[in-house]
Amino acid sequence: MGGKLAAWTGIFFLLFMLFFPLDFLGNFQREISVFLFGGLTEWISGTVFGIRNARIDFSSDSISMVIFIGILLIISAFITVIVPNTYHKKVISFSKEAAVFYLVVILMEYGFNKLFKAQFYLPEPNILFSRFGNLDRDILFWSTMGTSRSYSWFSGGTELLAAVLILFSRTRIPGLLMSVGIFINILAINIGFDISVKLFSLLLLLMAVFALKDVWLPLFRFLIVKEKTKLTEDHAEHTALQPILVFLKTAFLGSALVLILFPYFNSGIFNDDKAERPPIHGAFKNKDENSDLQYIFFHRDHYMILMDKKERMRDFHYVQGAENLLFLEDSYGKKIRMNVSYQKKDSLIVLHWGSDTIQAKALNWKKMNALQPLFHTIIEKVE
Repeated sequence: MGGKLAAWTGIFFLLFMLFFPLDFLGNFQREISVFLFGGLTEWISGTVFGIRNARIDFSSDSISMVIFIGILLIISAFITVIVPNTYHKKVISFSKEAAVFYLVVILMEYGFNKLFKAQFYLPEPNILFSRFGNLDRDILFWSTMGTSRSYSWFSGGTELLAAVLILFSRTRIPGLLMSVGIFINILAINIGFDISVKLFSLLLLLMAVFALKDVWLPLFRFLIVKEKTKLTEDHAEHTALQPILVFLKTAFLGSALVLILFPYFNSGIFNDDKAERPPIHGAFKNKDENSDLQYIFFHRDHYMILMDKKERMRDFHYVQGAENLLFLEDSYGKKIRMNVSYQKKDSLIVLHWGSDTIQAKALNWKKMNALQPLFHTIIEKVE
């Protein structure tokens, strides 16, 4: 990789790591980025792309992130030009080191999320009662992954293993190569299932490739040309600053680990499948067979969802009022006051709003086939 191109790439990654908001680290990055780039991003979104009222939060695959990356590429190119060539090697070395620790934090975040079942969560009843062909591909993928805790363990454990390997200099190269494979798989999934983290996962893959920039040629010589070679990394001299750098790296990783794990230890929930749901949660079948309304679902995020016989859905966000009272609001802002009576002993729920009354029977959605922990060692045992 040429000197100026590598320096430009390194500076871009430094700016991206500094300003791209990572929600689990808090809101400070988003607030700074919106303050510095929000106005310009909004202007470009409306003037150049014709998109008014765009969400200026720089979330992945949003127009604001596309513009944000363009801005950072221009700024990094300008910095590359004004920084003397004699400093490019140090800039590249520092950027590589920063990228390495950034990737460690990302791998830890997603690894622990999978390990504790917080990323691929148990599918909600409204998803389970929807026909396969009516669901979008991203929901299908997410829901399928959510039915298997063992896969979450495996994928999360793989990401954590890569993070641990990258942390230590002796195993950094195998760890980064492992992370390249992980990010290629994630990018393929995001593209194949239209999951809205495509741009972010692409940048993580490029960051891992950049962190291995001194290794690709020796690997080619060893694997393709069959030459004897030794994999080494090009480290810049930081003798005087080494203790400070070690302290900063340790503080950064320690702080990130605390922020990642604190929600789990604070809640005491290390398996999201067993996390407490709202008092009314699940799937209910309308007892009136002549009604067009077929199912009523209560989602864990405080949504009531109505499904008719053609599987058309209408959702309402609700707030619990006094006992047996819900305040609903639909997507148009219309508010509804609803009285609810739920008897767990007979699995019957009665909904009253205005002059309408619905009686529905609770369904044991957790007994559905998709949620059973089946495992067959030989095909003859498959029923």
